[in-house]
Amino acid sequence: MEIGDMIEITRGQYKHWALYIGHGKVIQLVVPDGPSRVSFCSFSSSSGSVSCKGTITIETLQDVAAGNTYKINNYLDDEYKPRRTDVIMGDVDKMRGRTITYDLLGRNCEHFVTFLRYGKSKSQQADDFLNNVLTGTAGLLGVLTAVAASTAAAASTLSK
Repeated sequence: MEIGDMIEITRGQYKHWALYIGHGKVIQLVVPDGPSRVSFCSFSSSSGSVSCKGTITIETLQDVAAGNTYKINNYLDDEYKPRRTDVIMGDVDKMRGRTITYDLLGRNCEHFVTFLRYGKSKSQQADDFLNNVLTGTAGLLGVLTAVAASTAAAASTLSK
């Protein structure tokens, strides 16, 4: 494992991401679980969005993995050039302990880790979720259109 490697940790239905920074440690963006999450999140009635505060922490990889499986997954290396180690570690030093905006689809732990490694924020997990929602919505609209068309055809047949 090298400094700057993205670590993908399997946590049931989703993947958590951290970045290896050496000596068995990783940096990650986390949002509190359970009841304490309420104090870190707010709802905007005007935009309909939920905004949370995430904390950037440095911990051992073993503590972050907490018994879950993990692997190195630098999946964007073919698309982007990884930044130099000294640049990554400079950002790690600036960010450690900070609280920043967290958004599941726009600023999550995967966005954070890809930014540190490549200087670009991306989340395949969020993109896949949005694509599934859009595909599901398009599929649902297709089914509703087909049902409406067949209902109209049946009604037309009955009225003759």
